Amino acid sequence: MKFKHATLAAALLVLSIFGASGVVAQDGGSRLAHANGEGKLKLGQEQFKVNGVVVKLLDDGKVEITLIADITIFVTGSWAQSPSSQTDFDLSFTDANSRGGLEGTGKLTLGPDNSGLRLTVKGKSRATKKPVEVTFVGK
Repeated sequence: MKFKHATLAAALLVLSIFGASGVVAQDGGSRLAHANGEGKLKLGQEQFKVNGVVVKLLDDGKVEITLIADITIFVTGSWAQSPSSQTDFDLSFTDANSRGGLEGTGKLTLGPDNSGLRLTVKGKSRATKKPVEVTFVGK
């Protein structure tokens, strides 16, 4: 039970730093999106409820994602804006330099008024070789 309290405290700290929910343009064109909502993280046969997501789209094409659940997961990758939409982003997680991490792809959608966030990720853990699947819808 102590683990859940520590995770909850960390999640509250992250969310309190970033405020309620939305997207903020950073210096140099980076974007920060965060939302509370509902989602699932599947890691092999294990399943975790995702309560919040923080996404940083950096201006150098890198993405940093923090999933806040019973466990907190941090992954990095790259992003490209969809040519057909200003609010859709294609994500790629292929860091060959890292022994751990995630190998896969995903989609990120930010609402046009920065009020919504949708995230889907499919891949496998580089460390455990287990399949990883994330679905999240912000409120």
